[in-house]
Parts: sequence; structure tokens; C-alpha cells
Amino acid sequence: MKLILRLFFFLSLLIPSVLHASEKPLVLVMGEDSYPFQFLDDDGEPQGLLVELWKEWSRVNRRPVVFVGRVWRDSVAQLEEGRADVHLGMAINPEREAKFAFANAISDVNTYVYLHKQLQGRTKLEELQPFQIGIVQGSTFEQELSRRQPGLVFRYFPTRDTLLEAAYRGELVAFAGMEGYMRDQALQQKLAAEFPINTRVLVRETKLHPAVRQGKNALIREINEGFANVADDFVRKLERRWLGYQRQQSGLAIAMQLGVEPFVDLGGDGQPHGLYVDIWRLWSEKTGIPINFIPGDMNGSLEDVRSGRADVHIGYPESEDMNTGLYRAWHMYTIKSRLFLYGDQSHELDALKGKRLGVFPTAPYVAELKAALPDTQIRFYQGMDEMLTAVHQGDIVGFVAAAAWTQHYLLLNRSWSEFHQVPSLEFDTEIYALIRQGDQGLANRIASGFNMIDWKELADIEQKWMLNSRDHVFLKNKEHIELTDNQRRYLDGLGTLRMGFLENWGPMEFVDEQGNFAGVNSDIAQMMETMLGIEIQSVPFKEWSDLISALAKGNIDIAGSVAKTAEREGQLGYSDPYWPSAWALVSPLESVTVFNLEQLEGQRLAVVEGYQIISRLMAEYPGIKLVLVPDSQSGLQTVASGKADVFLEKVVTVASQLGAGQYQQLKMSLLADFADQKSHIAVSAKHTELLPFINRVIARLDKARVQEIYSRWMDIKLDTGLVRYQRYMKGVAVALALLTLLVLVITVINRRLKSEIQARKEAESRIAHLASHDPLTGLPNRMLLDDRLKQATLFHCREQSKFALLFVDLDGFKEINDTEGHVTGDAVLVKVANLLDEAVRKSDTVARFGGDEFVVMLNKIHDLDSVCQVAETLIARIGEPLNIGKKTLKLSASIGIAIFPSDSDNPIGLMQKADKMMYFAKQAGGNGYRSA
Repeated sequence: MKLILRLFFFLSLLIPSVLHASEKPLVLVMGEDSYPFQFLDDDGEPQGLLVELWKEWSRVNRRPVVFVGRVWRDSVAQLEEGRADVHLGMAINPEREAKFAFANAISDVNTYVYLHKQLQGRTKLEELQPFQIGIVQGSTFEQELSRRQPGLVFRYFPTRDTLLEAAYRGELVAFAGMEGYMRDQALQQKLAAEFPINTRVLVRETKLHPAVRQGKNALIREINEGFANVADDFVRKLERRWLGYQRQQSGLAIAMQLGVEPFVDLGGDGQPHGLYVDIWRLWSEKTGIPINFIPGDMNGSLEDVRSGRADVHIGYPESEDMNTGLYRAWHMYTIKSRLFLYGDQSHELDALKGKRLGVFPTAPYVAELKAALPDTQIRFYQGMDEMLTAVHQGDIVGFVAAAAWTQHYLLLNRSWSEFHQVPSLEFDTEIYALIRQGDQGLANRIASGFNMIDWKELADIEQKWMLNSRDHVFLKNKEHIELTDNQRRYLDGLGTLRMGFLENWGPMEFVDEQGNFAGVNSDIAQMMETMLGIEIQSVPFKEWSDLISALAKGNIDIAGSVAKTAEREGQLGYSDPYWPSAWALVSPLESVTVFNLEQLEGQRLAVVEGYQIISRLMAEYPGIKLVLVPDSQSGLQTVASGKADVFLEKVVTVASQLGAGQYQQLKMSLLADFADQKSHIAVSAKHTELLPFINRVIARLDKARVQEIYSRWMDIKLDTGLVRYQRYMKGVAVALALLTLLVLVITVINRRLKSEIQARKEAESRIAHLASHDPLTGLPNRMLLDDRLKQATLFHCREQSKFALLFVDLDGFKEINDTEGHVTGDAVLVKVANLLDEAVRKSDTVARFGGDEFVVMLNKIHDLDSVCQVAETLIARIGEPLNIGKKTLKLSASIGIAIFPSDSDNPIGLMQKADKMMYFAKQAGGNGYRSA
């Protein structure tokens, strides 16, 4: 009897599977390029989150399935025509509801309109009406977006891949798509730079439902009941694999250890801050995935990851000898550890023989330290407090520790001056973001996010937190650009690139005495060759118009110092701006000095033919008579011979050519108009894929490298004629006894030459001044302000003193500018700039931040009260009636105050705090100040 019962039980299990096995498999149609939800891989195999979910449905319910991949529009049509049983998963809209029946949602995805960075600030769909929005044919986007905002214009693409490629090529400034990252990491990196996550506009949170034809109610029940049998744990693991995190959680939980300034700690406001924190926040900004920090001690933070309370460790030291057993998802940083010696001891390592040094027992470089100093005793200490006590008691003469952290610790404990670093003994400790073993989906998501971060963005964060340049890692890697295998193959396949340049346009580009390509652009070309491993052949041109024409036709591949214009749109591709492009006016020495184009009404202005500025001149200054010349030398000659009144050319070119001394009768003045123009590297239309690589090279143009290039090509000393004058005077002196009547002539020449010398020296001074000062107000600009802020931070840190930053915004300036005109608005800004400058000490700094915003830096302050008194004085002075011409205008100001180091201990943090306080003052009605 028992045998019979067992046989019946076995048959009861077997019969359903036999029945299903005898049934025809369900045909599941799917989209072929909706990564990471449903797509076909390189071998044509179905992959993705929904595919694996359906495979588990098939396994659990013992129901065979077959996947069929189609472009999205065809996948929907195939279900409608009855050539498939089920669609893998789609969003519901009214049009589809009329054709299909839907099972319960099996996943969800957020959908967005992604906006180009030039549209930053547009947050509403109605603001996109002037632009075409790219969408995939057959998707729900057209219906959904048109419902929310009638009148939108769409451009259709057959697949998601073709849509994204068009966006990268610059054919779109907006496109609709779902969240998630792409299979093609190179394309993702390119698009992330042009379409940042923080500019996207949410369309809706979309549920994905399996779909069948109307009337298939039994199949709907089977699908729903089948998915109810799929374990929740399987779904969580699947989401983790394909999305990198679980939807049920609020983003990623990041474990962090405390007390490791400047890398990671809690700030005075109780919030996480530090180098690693800012890097992870940038990662979150790039990916759109929220992050939460879980603070703890070093061992506890590791345990949080192992136990699953946290997804990833913020950054932990790992080596072959020091291994936590966790998976290294990303290399975060390299910490420099150095020897710190107490007092006035010798820096020579031989002097440490027989002496004792302290070190932490967990330091990964202990073995290296013992090998470097075999005759020095090593003692272990659990904390820096113990180590300092041992130093002061004479037990050890110094210690080895992480340099940046030690510097911060010693400054806080007022012990910095007691120690000095020994640069000859340095150890690297590699820091990794750690996750649990086997969590490859999360590892891929983390890597994808970090690959979207530009080197320069990391260098900016490092500059903020790492005061000692010897501790910098990202800034020192500027010669190295990481390339994927596909990127390397693309660059290798380019062959030799031809770069056009002008023969006689120094110092930007010219042919030197040896017949070689020289100048600023030659250095930029060399940087591209070195960093990208490409070969560039220089092609000289005599005239600019011929060069631009050759580039547009594809006869050359690349050119420098090209302005971006609407006329050339579509013919050329442009890099990010890489060099300032200020303009100068050259006129006869005896003429009235000209600083803006309005002064040239009715005059003859010479311009090099082919310059993009010509169209602007014709449109905005129709009263100026243009004289087109083939090159710069011809322009100077045209003015010298009286055929034109003024010549318009780039500052650097004019300064170089006047410096040769050939045109003693001409002078140069700086043009205030078009001061915001920048030069770009341009490529022919067939080489636009090269632009992201060029931009990565341009990102390496930090201040130090720019200064190096300046010193090589732009260290211009204008020839004042002094040597020739001295020789002439010697000849005159010999014949003085016989030619006394020429004294008067010599005196006139002397005065003329002195006047010329002074004029040329003033030109030199103006060129240098332009780079660091605002052309309208004469105040320091943002570049000079950044430099002074960094110097102030270092100085006040060493002196253990305070300084204040005041962010000043003018209330009501926009109304004055709109109603009274830009000329009056500019006059108001100049007046306010003078008021601010007169109200502070000479040791303080007043800078124009931009528009109607100013920044005041007060050095060596006593307390907050003294700063508030200055703020009240500034508000009172700005509030007094301003007499501009015949008009009397009223203004007020909103001021935000930040104090170093209580509000922040770094320049960027101070600026952000002051700006935030200014915003609070503005919200409170203006005409006041706020401090933390």
C-alpha cells in the first residue's frame, strides 16, 4: 500500500511538468536595445533584468519560454499581430490599453528628458518647446510628453542606440529615455559630459507590465500566479546585479570611519565631509543614485559592509599583506605617508641609525619601512596621541604616518611647528572602495559611475582638501589619460592627423627660424600627441580664410584658435574653450586711444578676412567701414600707411608683432567689447568623435601648465627703441661740438622716444593686468580671487587666525539695467566697486565675482562683531543715492558672511557658505546681511 501511495505522489509531481513540456513554449517578444532591462548581447542572445526574471518564472513554474528580440516598435507590432504570446514588459498608456491586456507590474523604471548642458536651468517641459526632443519610435514618450505639454516637437529614431549616437554627435539638445547606465561605457562617458544627470527632467515613474492580446485572461492569470512564486530574495539579487542597487532601499548605504581628516570625518554641522565624501557625492550626482553615509570606527565600518548593513566602504587601505577579504570595487586614492621628525634633527636618513621611530601596527608599509631603515628601531602605537606623548618624552625621535592626516592633526593640536617632514622617505598606501565578494552588479555600477567623472573634477576636489601639493595624486597624473581598448583602437585607426596653422600669427602659431611649427598651438598639439598617442602633421597656411575653408572641406583634420559660430555649425566640431581670446585695437600713436567699438563710428577698421567677428561687426556696428586684409602684417601696414584708421586683432598677436619694433608709430589698446570670447580647437565634420579625447587633454591645462606656455611664447618685452636711441646719442655726443644747433632736434627726439617707451611699458602692464582683473571695474577677477583665497587659507592656517568672506549681491540691479540700459548699469557697477574698495583696508581684497556680485575678503579679523560692522558699513554706503549722469538711483545689497575656519577650512567651502548666507539675506527681503 505504501508503495502504491508513493507511486501516486511521484506521478502527481511528474504529470504537470510532462503536460507543460508537451505544450508549445510561450513566445516572449522583447526590445533588443533597452539596456539593462531587455536587450540582445553581442552574440544575439537575450539578456537583461526582465529576461532573467522571466527565465526564473519559467524555471519555477516549469513552463518553457522562447525569447524573440526586435526593435521596440516591431516588438509591439509583433504582439499586436499575434506572432508572439507575451511582451516581456512595457509601460501602459491609453493606446496600448485598447489593444492589450496587462499582467501585474514586474519592475519599474524612471523616465526622463535628458537635456544638454547648455540648457541647464530649464526645469519645465514648456521651456523645451523651441527644441526637438529625440524619442524612440513606438515608445510611450510621445503620448506622455504631448499629454503633459502640448506643442512639443519630436524627432524619431528606430532604436535607442541610434538615438544616443545622434545625441552624442550634437544633433539633439534633448532626448527622452529611461534611467540606467549603458553597455557602451565609452558612449556613456561622452554623453554624461554633454547631458549631465542634474539637468534631466523627470517624466514619470513607469511600471513595466507583461502584455498579451485582449481576451487572453487565462494567460494573464498564469503570468500573475507564476510571478507570485518567484522568491523576493531572487528579485533583490537580480536588481542588484543589473542595476547595482536595490530599488527598495534609498540608494547606496556607504560605511565610513570617523576621525580621518581631511579624507573623511563629521564636520562642525554634524554632516559627513572630506575628500572621499565629496568624491562619492560627485559619483551620486553623475549616476543619479542617492547615497547615505553610515559613520563608525575603522573595524565597525568594515563589519557594516560584511554584514550587509552597508553596501560599500567609502575607502579603506588594502595591500597584499593587508587584506580584508572584501572585493575591491574601485581604486579611490593613493595616500602619501612620510617621516615626521621632532625638533631640529638632521634630514639625513643615516642619522637615524640606532634611534627609534613610531608607526601604527596596521600600516601597510611597515615591512618597507624596516627595509629602508634596517638600523632604526620601530615601535608601535595605537593612536596619534600615544605617538606624540612618546615623542615629547624622548622615547622616539619621530614617526611615519599619512602626511595629509598628520598635518591636519598637528595643526589642530598646535604642534605643527614642532615637526618637519622628510621628503626622501615616502610610502604609498592604496585606498579602495570595498564591497562584499560576489556582488558583481554593484561593482559594475560603481565603476560605471566613476568612469563618468572627469579627471579635472577629481583634481578640483583634491585641491580643496589637500593643502600640500606633494600629497596630490590627481593633479600629478595630468600626463596620463586612461583609455579603454576600444578607445585605443579608435585612436590608432586615425592615422596621421593634419593640423592647419598660420605661418605668421605669432605667438599663437607661426613658422620659426628652422621652418618648424611653433607657438602656443604647437604646444597644445604636442600635448595631444603625448597624452593620446596620436601623430599630428602640421600644415602651414598663409591666410586664415584658406585654413578655415580647408578644414570645412576635410582637406585638413584639425586647427587651433577657432571661434565657435552659428555659420560654421554642422561644418566643424568644437572642443571646450582652451585659451582666452581677448581683442586689441591698433591705431596711430598720435590718435585718440580707443577702447570700445562705439568710438569707431564712421571710421575705417581693418580686420583679417575670414575672422568670425566680421559678421558680428556688420550686424552690431553698421556705421564702421570694414577693410579686409589677408593677415596681421597687412593689417598693421594698412594702418601705418593711412589706408585704415584702426586694426582689430588678438592681443597676443598684436603684442608680439609690435614688439618686433617695426611699427614705432603705432600703439595698442585693449578692446572692452567681446571680452568673453574664447578660442576652441576645431575638427572637420568626419572627426567629431575625436572631440571628447581633445577635451580630456584640455582638462590637463591647469594653471601651472598655462603659465609654462605663457612664459615660453608670451613673455613679450616690447622693443621700446632704447638701444637704438642710446647708439644714436653716442653719435651725437661725438659731433656735439660741431652740431650744437641739433640740440633742439635731439631734445624733441628724446621726448618722443620717452613717450613711446612709456606707452609700450603701459601696454605691457595692461596685458598682464587683463589676465587677473575685471575689465569694467578694475577689481580682481575670479581667477585672482581664487589665488588670494588659497594664500589666505594657508597663511591664516599657519598663524592660527581668522579671516572673513563677504558675498555681496546688489538688490534691484537687474531692474536698473533693464530700464536705464547697460551703459547706466555698467556705471552703477563701477560706482559700487569704488565704494566697496574705499570701505575696507588696503590689506583686504574686493573682487568682482560676476554680474552684480562682489566678494570682499577681510584678513586677520578679531571676531564676528567686527565683520558685522563692516557689513553694516557696506550696506549703508551702497544704500546712499547714486548720482549717475543726471539720474539719481537707489540700490541696496544682500550680504552673506563666512568665517575661516569655523564655517569652513577651505576656499570652496567658504564661498559656498557665504553664498548660502547671502541667499538667506535675499529671502529675508534684502538690504541686510546673514551669518552662520
